[in-house]
Amino acid sequence: MEKHRQTLNLKMLGNAAAALRRNNFGAEVFGDGKAAAAAILKLAGGGKQIGIGGSMTAAALGLADALAAAGNTIITHKPGMDFEAKRAVWLSALASDIYLASPQAVTLDGKLVFIDGNGNRGAAVTWGPRKLVLVAGVNKIAKDQEEGLWRARNVAAIANNLRLEKDNPCVAAGRCVDCASKARICNAVTLLWKKPAVSDILVLLVNEDLGY
Repeated sequence: MEKHRQTLNLKMLGNAAAALRRNNFGAEVFGDGKAAAAAILKLAGGGKQIGIGGSMTAAALGLADALAAAGNTIITHKPGMDFEAKRAVWLSALASDIYLASPQAVTLDGKLVFIDGNGNRGAAVTWGPRKLVLVAGVNKIAKDQEEGLWRARNVAAIANNLRLEKDNPCVAAGRCVDCASKARICNAVTLLWKKPAVSDILVLLVNEDLGY
């Protein structure tokens, strides 16, 4: 049964990758996170400035430590930074050689869905870094844009609120209520329907549940 499920997942990921390529993104499919991480390390090499957009997927793959050990400089904000320090990091990440992030959803027709509280990641995934590497586990595949947005609001946002210990209304409701909370973390939506013309974007789809 598990083997059959894995086979079906790989077929679905292959279909999503083909749709992404039709939309001018680079796209590759990996059997597990370990293989995807190895590909990222090979792509990066050493001596790069690498921005990481607060990605739980990148954290799960141990990418920051592995890339730093390979001689790269990691640009990402850290807990406890004040706003001006974070702003400086976010602006620096926009000029990075490689920017790593993970969308909240990848649709079967080749669209990418991002929701952010501050918009720094939304800015980076549209323009700025020399190369974008976006990693998504099979749990983030959605049928279409509508389902992708639903997932971003009702699955990923709630999980991130819990992780960040934010008591926003969606946590109690178990669903997005389109709140007006000042602590809201889903203020900006970025939809990549096609690859922005001057951006170099590679999407890595992984046959493993990763991130939120």
